[in-house]
Amino acid sequence: MATYTLTVNVNSADLVPLKEAGYKLCIAKRVNDKYDVVWSGSDFFTKNTFQWNVAFQVFGSQKFEGGLLVGSDTEERTIDFGEICTLDKYGSMHPAHGAKDTSGVLRVENQYGAMHLGVNAKLGEKWSAIYLSDKPFYTGEIKLTPIEKVVIWFDSKSETGTMLVGAITDCIELDFTGSAEPQSVKYASDPKTPGKGGWARGEQFILSSTYHIDTDTFSFEPPSAPLVAKLTDIINSQKDRQPSTLSLSALTEFHEQGAAQTFAQYALEHQPDGIRTWEFTHSGHIVESKLKAQEDQDDDLAVRFLQDAYLSVLYSFQGPKYKRLSFDVHGRSSSPTPVVAPDPRSTGELRIIYANRFQAAAAVNGINAMAQNGLNYAAAVRGEDSESLRVKLSLQFPTGNVDQDRRTIVDPLATALFGGAYNFLLPPLFPHAPQFVYETVQW
Repeated sequence: MATYTLTVNVNSADLVPLKEAGYKLCIAKRVNDKYDVVWSGSDFFTKNTFQWNVAFQVFGSQKFEGGLLVGSDTEERTIDFGEICTLDKYGSMHPAHGAKDTSGVLRVENQYGAMHLGVNAKLGEKWSAIYLSDKPFYTGEIKLTPIEKVVIWFDSKSETGTMLVGAITDCIELDFTGSAEPQSVKYASDPKTPGKGGWARGEQFILSSTYHIDTDTFSFEPPSAPLVAKLTDIINSQKDRQPSTLSLSALTEFHEQGAAQTFAQYALEHQPDGIRTWEFTHSGHIVESKLKAQEDQDDDLAVRFLQDAYLSVLYSFQGPKYKRLSFDVHGRSSSPTPVVAPDPRSTGELRIIYANRFQAAAAVNGINAMAQNGLNYAAAVRGEDSESLRVKLSLQFPTGNVDQDRRTIVDPLATALFGGAYNFLLPPLFPHAPQFVYETVQW
C-alpha cells in the first residue's frame, strides 16, 4: 500500500501574522473531478507534515450547504476500490462487499432515493470528509473516484469538514498520481497582506492560483513585486546551504500490532530542525527511515547529528516500546575517520543499580546494543545475581572539547535509561533521574 507524504513549510517570519489574522492551513483532496470539502483545516507551525494511505469510507447526507460542516446521516462504511456499498430503501448504508480491484473507483448502490453521497479519507490516524456531492444522487449505482491530488491554501473562514463553494484563492495544487515520492513546498505571505502569498518548491517559484469550484478550473494570480523579492531571498538563502551527501537509514522493530504505523506518523509530525530528508515508511512491525542533514558537515559529525535527531524522537514517543533498532550509513564522501585511542578525559565508568537482577540484565543488553557510530558503551553486571552493573563509556572520535565530548557520550545513555523503551522499561534506582547520570560518572 502506497504511503503519501506532504510537507508544508511556512516562512518563520510569517507565522505570527498569519495566526493573528486567524488563518488555518487547509488541504482538500480531489474526488469526482473536483475539490469541494476541506480535508484538514487546522493550526500550523513552520514545518507541517501530512501522511496518508489509500483508505476510504462512504456515507450519505441529507444536505450540502456551502460554508457549513459536512454531516453524515448514515453509517460510514470502509470500502476498497472495486467494492460496493448498498444504501437501502430505509436509508441504512450496508458494509462493503464484492471483489477488490485497482480501478480507483468506489461504488454505492442507491436504493433510497435523493441523497448526497460523501467520501471520507484517513489523514494520519483521523478520518475526515474529502467529498460530498453538491447535488443529490438518485437511485442506481453511483461511482465515486478519489484522485491522489491535493490543493493547499490558507483560509480564515474554513476548518476541517467545511463544504466549499465559490473559489479558493492563493492555493497550489500538488499531483501525487505519478509517484508516491514525498513532496515539500514552502509558503510566504505578501509583506503587506498576511494570507495572500506565494509558494516555492526547491529553487522554483510556483505561482498561486485561484481554484473555481463550480467550473473545476484554475486561474493564475500574478504576485506583487514585494512578494517576488521575498520569495527570491528565501530561495537564494536555501541555495547558500550546501546539502550533505551522507544519509542515515534506520530500522526500528516494534512488538505490538499497529505500533509501527503510530510511530511513523508521530515521527513525521516531529521532524527536528536541521534535517533535510526525514522519510518514514512502515510495514507490519517494522519502520524504515531515511535521514539527511540540511547542511554539509564532516561525515562523522553528520552521522552523530542524524542519529541523535532520530533517537530524540524515538525516546520521546509515548506509544508502545520498540524491540530492535539499527542504523546504516550511506554515501560517505570520505573514508571513515581512523580509529584512534580514546581521549582519557572523555572516558569514564558509571555504576547503575536496579530493583532486581532481571532489570539489570535487560539494561546490559540494551546499553551494549547502543555501542555504534563512535559511541562506545561496555556494560556488565557485577555478579551473577547482582542488581548492580558497571558501564564503561568512551568516545571514538573526540573533538578535544572535553565537556562537549562527555555530554555526547552520556546524553544518549541518560535518555535511554529513563526513556521507557525495550530493555529500559523501568528506570534504575541509582541514578534516580536523567540529570544525575552525568554527575555520577567517574571520569
